[in-house]
Amino acid sequence: MKRAAFAILPVLASAAAWGFELDLDAGSGGPFRIEAGRSIEWRRDEKVYIAEGNVRAEQGELVLQAGTLSAYYRSDDAGKTQIQRVEAEGGVTIDSPDGTAKGGEAIYDLDRSLIVLRGGDLSLRTTDYRVTAQDSIEFHRDENYAVARGAVRAVRAEDSVSAETLVLRFEDTGDGKLAARRLEAFGKVEVRSGPDSVTGRRGFYDTEAQTAEVCGNVRLQQGPNRMAGECAEVDIAKGRSRLIAGAGQRVSGLFEPGATDLAPAR
Repeated sequence: MKRAAFAILPVLASAAAWGFELDLDAGSGGPFRIEAGRSIEWRRDEKVYIAEGNVRAEQGELVLQAGTLSAYYRSDDAGKTQIQRVEAEGGVTIDSPDGTAKGGEAIYDLDRSLIVLRGGDLSLRTTDYRVTAQDSIEFHRDENYAVARGAVRAVRAEDSVSAETLVLRFEDTGDGKLAARRLEAFGKVEVRSGPDSVTGRRGFYDTEAQTAEVCGNVRLQQGPNRMAGECAEVDIAKGRSRLIAGAGQRVSGLFEPGATDLAPAR
């Protein structure tokens, strides 16, 4: 295998056991290393490197794998080159402290520390949740949160949150990992724990306290028992639910004889 060297630009490309290897400057986020099993092509006029064949790219704790990858760069007046955008296609997998995400394609905007995945079987697995979506999954790396869009469902054991859009906010667990501590849901929201559920238009879920608040034409169901109101406060850990009426409205409930008791918190 021939050694490829691009002396015109401040990068290093070499033949390695993996195939082809390329080190690029990616600014404050640290160096961006690309490896490919088939080839790495440099297009000077388009200011892009294109890697093909079992591609693996690394930047710090972030690892991206795909069938093909295009790394777009810019050059300053001094001739210094810096990667600004990465596009990946074909069985994309991204591993980071936030978790592991998969999709058909991904765009990584390094200036904004933003990764967007689309297509394929979109999924995100964190330390405690598995999230699926139809439209897209975004990672805002600098701010430690992710956004999933389109028929989203987040599952943890018997608990789940579904919505059209779901925001997952991560916190450091103290061992170098990030865990989803708060879920914010918008559009066709459903919070479910075992056979019990609450639906509405918007809500949030505190994953540590296991408490949820859902508002907007709320329907709460526990087995055959049903309640309705404008907002619901649910404590899953303690098995308590509280329905709140909207302005000029009343809370209603239908309780079936012999069903499990529903005890609203006071």
